[in-house]
Amino acid sequence: MLPLSEHLALNYKKDLGVDVLIQGGGSSAGPIAVKNNIAQIAASSRNLTDEEKQDLKVFVIAHDVLSIAVHPSNPIKNITLEQLRNVLSGKITNWKDLGAPFDREIQLVNDSSGNGTRAALEELVMGKSKAKKESGIPITLMSVVTNSSSEMKANIANFKYGIGYLPFSYLDSTVKAISINNIPPTYAAAYKGEYPLFRNLYYGIKKDADGLELAYIYYVLSPEGQDIVVQEGFLPISLIKSVEELDRIKRDKDLKTRDVGIH
Repeated sequence: MLPLSEHLALNYKKDLGVDVLIQGGGSSAGPIAVKNNIAQIAASSRNLTDEEKQDLKVFVIAHDVLSIAVHPSNPIKNITLEQLRNVLSGKITNWKDLGAPFDREIQLVNDSSGNGTRAALEELVMGKSKAKKESGIPITLMSVVTNSSSEMKANIANFKYGIGYLPFSYLDSTVKAISINNIPPTYAAAYKGEYPLFRNLYYGIKKDADGLELAYIYYVLSPEGQDIVVQEGFLPISLIKSVEELDRIKRDKDLKTRDVGIH
């Protein structure tokens, strides 16, 4: 989500002359930064908890498709959701148990705890829900841990018998995305609700935020902002949803001028 935020901030500066300062740190860091007045906008690629949402206005700014990726030489083309759950939990550890023509240990590549992509996978695949206080099935500790999607992709590309997960926008020829339940990871399949690994991307601002934060969210949800969403390989929010969100912002907007910080 960081590249998307950086691109949006760059264009906002170019179009309106307002600086938007971007800092990474993962989806858990943003709400804390806003709560402590370190940043004005929190970015999250996972669902926010009830506690995080207490003092925030939360906006869906884009959608993302998560893909399960392997080395390009791997002949496996499909995995069931149950098989994926068993790989992530450590119950399945050998490629032959997934139908591969080789007897090799699976090298699981996993994001660090607190990462938004990992949190989304824990919810979508492993049944974890902070809102419902359900812990779900834990992901095995026997994995190679990375700190970013770029690092995740590099490891999958280098591990002949590796498997990991990536936002759809990160896919290229160095890795191979496989189908889930015989449904390929495509935008169309995600929009139709056929592909299971589909998530929202969020921005959150304080409920009493002034006009500049609202103006920036307004820009992100506008056609100009949503064009950038598409350019970065994410799905734009629907036209109806976009209009509803823009109307909500317009009711609250009172434009002022100062710098905005996103964490």
